[in-house]
Amino acid sequence: MVTLFEKPKLRNPSLIAAWPGMGNVAMRAVGYLKDQLGAKPLGKVAPGAYFAATGAVVNKRLIEPPQPPTNEFFYHQSPGSRTDLIFFLGGVQPIPHKEYEFAVEILKVVETFGVKRVYTTAAAPSDMHFKNTPRVFAVPNHSDLLKKLEEHRVHFMGEGNIAGMNGLLISVARERKIDGICLLGEIPFFTAQIEFPMASLVVLEALTKLLGIKIDTVDLELYARQKEKEIEPLASLLDKRGSPEENPEKEEEIPEQEVGVPRSVRLKIEKLFRQAEFDRTYKSKMRLKEALDKWGLFDEYLDRFLDLFKKDQKDS
Repeated sequence: MVTLFEKPKLRNPSLIAAWPGMGNVAMRAVGYLKDQLGAKPLGKVAPGAYFAATGAVVNKRLIEPPQPPTNEFFYHQSPGSRTDLIFFLGGVQPIPHKEYEFAVEILKVVETFGVKRVYTTAAAPSDMHFKNTPRVFAVPNHSDLLKKLEEHRVHFMGEGNIAGMNGLLISVARERKIDGICLLGEIPFFTAQIEFPMASLVVLEALTKLLGIKIDTVDLELYARQKEKEIEPLASLLDKRGSPEENPEKEEEIPEQEVGVPRSVRLKIEKLFRQAEFDRTYKSKMRLKEALDKWGLFDEYLDRFLDLFKKDQKDS
């Protein structure tokens, strides 16, 4: 399954892995770092039983034959750092029920090089404004790493889930007694299916600080600004659709308002519910409760609020 082109001697290497995900946060951040460092090809993983075609690619008005996904290792030896790097970039997520096996396969390869720490990145959707600087959330797989992360002024996810290989790899690393950290860049909800490189930029800044290396991020900054301009019309359109005056159908989805409770508040509460249902963190639930208490709506939404905790109990 694994073909290594060479086996270099690496000093205290760390693995940085990425798979496609929301906002293209992970692939953009890790791919940019790999290219800036000039990482060299190290090996590849054959698709084998881990992958299957799930759709078709259209090019020049024609459907193309299915292409196997790329799963590639790269390495970087840094004379100015105590830590060399191994990169893994996966073209697609593995097929269902094969993710765990694939994570083990990846870790077995890097263990032969002496990897003791694994980094991945992902996206954290929220109701943030797209022009605000995204936050970076750090999720380690060992309590000893918390203190180190606190020094870097990142935020922490108290509870929740990290979907896909970008989260699972860190979990399997813990099982194999390898330190791991997942860095999540905050993205607006509406960019989950489109690229939001500003989140990749802040994640990359946090990652390079943790690694103790410096790179030129100007190209990524310019790209993020360009994408921000492209996103702005979409954000404006969504704002208009979210306005009761512009979208009467939206009004019908919102419960009849109490006296003194603006419909904008109802919309805000719906966003807070969606965020709490997505990340399932204590912090997001408390933000929701504060909003409900502020407007005297807690009793009205009580059953729905309690359902958030019932879902956690079922999954635990």
